[in-house]
Amino acid sequence: MAPVALLFLLQFITTFHCTSADLRSEYDHHAVLAEKMRLFWTVDWESETVSFAVEADTTGWVGFGFSSSGQMPGSDVVIGWVKDNKGYLTDRYAEARAVPPIDDQQDYQLTDSKESDGKTLLKFTRKFDTCDPRDKKLEVGPMKIVFAYHSEDPVSPTEVKHHEFRGVKSILLLSSVDIRKANMTGWKTFNMTARNITIPGNKSTTYWCTLLKAPELKSKHHITQFLPNIQEGNEGFVHHMLLYECHGNFTEEEFDEGVDCDSALNLPFLQCRFLYPTIAGLGLGEPGVFYPEHAGFVIGDSDSPKYFVLEMHYDNHRLVQGQKDSSGITLYYTDKLRKYDLGAVAVGSQPNPWFVIPPKQKNWIMEGYCMHQCTESMFKNSGLPEGGINVFAAGPHAHMAGRATWTKHVRNGKELPEIIRDNHFDFNFAVGIIM
Repeated sequence: MAPVALLFLLQFITTFHCTSADLRSEYDHHAVLAEKMRLFWTVDWESETVSFAVEADTTGWVGFGFSSSGQMPGSDVVIGWVKDNKGYLTDRYAEARAVPPIDDQQDYQLTDSKESDGKTLLKFTRKFDTCDPRDKKLEVGPMKIVFAYHSEDPVSPTEVKHHEFRGVKSILLLSSVDIRKANMTGWKTFNMTARNITIPGNKSTTYWCTLLKAPELKSKHHITQFLPNIQEGNEGFVHHMLLYECHGNFTEEEFDEGVDCDSALNLPFLQCRFLYPTIAGLGLGEPGVFYPEHAGFVIGDSDSPKYFVLEMHYDNHRLVQGQKDSSGITLYYTDKLRKYDLGAVAVGSQPNPWFVIPPKQKNWIMEGYCMHQCTESMFKNSGLPEGGINVFAAGPHAHMAGRATWTKHVRNGKELPEIIRDNHFDFNFAVGIIM
C-alpha cells in the first residue's frame, strides 16, 4: 500500500479572482446545493469528462460526491480544503456513517483552488466512468449529489472532523444543453412570478397559487424555452414550481398576491390546477427546459390561454418568519413560428385510496395502463397532424413513497424502447424533465 501522503492530490494555488457570476460564465451549468454551497460544471462529451467547481461559505474542508440512495454509506465522495496557500483534494469511498477512508485509486484531479473572503473554491475534473468499482458512474438522468462542509481544515488527510452541515440534492448532471449557445435573436420574455408574497412561517411546506395574465399578443407566437427565476437568497425555500394554463372570467381583484393552494380561498383556481394542462414545470436542480428548434408552445392564438396559475411549492422547515418571495418562471417566446406546435399529455395512474402497500415489503410495483384504444381516440380527435405525436421529453412524477418510475411503449403488440426511466426517483426532483 502506498503511504498516505501519496494518496491525495496537492496543488499550489494560482491567484485568481472569481465570483459566482464569473463561475456561471465559465461553466455551462450551475446549481445552488444549499444556502452556503454552490456547484458549477461543464460536460465534455468527446473526452467523457466533467469539470466541476464547488464553492462553499467556509474556510474549512468541503465535501462533494455521488450517492445512489442519498445516504452516506456507499457514496463516492471527495473532501478538499485549502491550507497555507495549498489546495488538497482526496478521493474517498464512504463505507459507513463515518469519515470516508481514502481510495487507493485517485480519480478526481484538482485543477485549481482558492480561499478568500470566508469562502473555499475547489475546481476538479473526473471521467464519466473511472473503471474504479468504488466510484459511481456518471449517468444521463437525475443523479443524487451529497455535499458537506466543516469550518476547520483537517489536521491531516486521515484526521477529518465530522461535518457541521450535510445535504443531498438531485440534479441533471450530464446535460447537453448550454443556454449560452442558444440563438435567441428576436426572442422576448415574460415573467410568471409570485407577487412579493410572505412565505407562511407556521408550516414547513406550502403550495401557493397566483393568478397571472398572459402577454397581450395579436398574432400566434411560440414559446421556445422557460427558465427558473428564483429570487436571490430564496434558493433554499423554493422547492419546485408549476405553471397551468387557465380559462375563465376573473375580476381584477383576483390578480393579487394569491392564496394558499390548499385553502378554501383557492376555489376560483381549482379548475386551472385540475382541468387544464401544465405548460411548464421546474424542480430542484433543473436549469430549465429548452424546446427543440422545430417546435414551440403556442400563445397569442385565438384559443391560446389568456391566463395562467403559478403554483409555487415552498419548503420552510426552519419556520422562518416574514420571508418574502417573488420567484417563478421566465418564458421566452418569438413570432418566428417553428414547424410544429407542442403540448403536454399526462399518462399513468391517479392515486386512489385502494393503492395500499402491504407491510414489510422491500419494494412494491404499482402499474397503470393506457390502452391503445384510448390514446388513439384521443389523438385522432385532437386535430393533431396525422393523428399522433412525437415525444421529445418526459418528466416522471410520484411522491415520497416513489423510488423508481418508468413508462413503457407498446405498439401493435411490439414493445418499443422505453419513453423514460428513472431508477433513482427523488421527489425533490419530481418535476424534472428529461430530454
